Amino acid sequence: MFGVLKDRRIQYLLTANVFSSIGSGITMIAVPWLLVNRAGGDQIFGYATLFSTLLLFFASPYIGVLIDRISRKKTLLFAEYMGLTTVLVFALWGYVTGQFETWQLIAIHFGGSLYYSIYFPTKFAFIQEIFDKGQYRSLNSVLEVQNQFATMISGGLASLVIDKVFLSHLLVVDAMTYLIGAVLIFLVPYQPQRKDNAAANVSFFANIKEGYHYLKTKPLLNLYLISALMPFIGVMMGNYLFPIYVTKTLGASATVLGLGSTIYAIGAIVAGLTIPYLMNRLNSYRTTIATGVVYAVAITMTAMFPAALIFIAMQFLHGWGNAGIRVARNTVLMEIVPNHLIGRINSFFNAFGMAMRVSLLTLFTQTIIYTGATGSLYILSALMITAAIGVVSSRKLFFPGPDSSSTVPKNNALS
Repeated sequence: MFGVLKDRRIQYLLTANVFSSIGSGITMIAVPWLLVNRAGGDQIFGYATLFSTLLLFFASPYIGVLIDRISRKKTLLFAEYMGLTTVLVFALWGYVTGQFETWQLIAIHFGGSLYYSIYFPTKFAFIQEIFDKGQYRSLNSVLEVQNQFATMISGGLASLVIDKVFLSHLLVVDAMTYLIGAVLIFLVPYQPQRKDNAAANVSFFANIKEGYHYLKTKPLLNLYLISALMPFIGVMMGNYLFPIYVTKTLGASATVLGLGSTIYAIGAIVAGLTIPYLMNRLNSYRTTIATGVVYAVAITMTAMFPAALIFIAMQFLHGWGNAGIRVARNTVLMEIVPNHLIGRINSFFNAFGMAMRVSLLTLFTQTIIYTGATGSLYILSALMITAAIGVVSSRKLFFPGPDSSSTVPKNNALS
């Protein structure tokens, strides 16, 4: 697994990711905190999040086309420059005025969300393009460890400085991390490998339609990728539900929530270290089932047994299950989908994920007053169990019959 770290390209990419993720992570924690602590801020933040998610939902297919049309390296650099410009402008504004208006906080948060929506799908396509298929498992595992490490660091730093440091100072630090990330990405050797780029001489709609037609011919792939995406949706909903669950259902302090987040990150890091071994022993299909079932069990146990110790223990399984299934899913996605389509295909599932999050968030915010967080967790539990069944039902994608051929590489489909 760690052999890929000897590659200079992954060294540059990982270091760039760490800097950019920590810088933007601190900002994306600090800005909502400052916003919700204003009068009516929690409601404003909720509506702003919903609105920005809807905007990104509609923008996602077009972002996917751009990823497939334009040099991935240039797109990554554009994302870094965009993030740098956004935070630097508002940092200077804060220094001049000495304060931030609510709309400015919303704009900073939306800028960070837009950065994520461009950077991460592009990075995914870029890695698929420049590395060999045999490296995908190790790469996805290493990237998962890096992501969780950056999340832990940014969360820890944010908790130390969020109430003590003026936001403009944090934005300047964020700008510096974007700049460092841009320099490191610029240093990555890159020779475009794609032969069938999305045509720039046809409409965006025609490019989007090409991706749609590809998915239309792959129903089992759709079933697998959508089902394997559900634990990530569960994590996103957990970010909303768990603070309510801890305070209202458990009657516990923020310490329990913070400890749970740390245990979650540890579980995710362990997943990044163990999943390559598991995939080699079981293959991607069985690994996806195992990690999906573990995540479903964790959600169900959390709902059934409201106790602080169980909540904290289940957070390890949450982290391991979600990170593990994400590594397996990303590996399958890289191995199956042609690189010239990966931006559009990935954007389709990103848009689906956004739609699911909006739908569930709307449902939970309307029902939580009656059912509490536990009722919402039971809904998530049912969704995760259904998703696990969906993964099981995609078996023929990995083990085709004698009259069909698998789209998954043979060494991945067989144990």
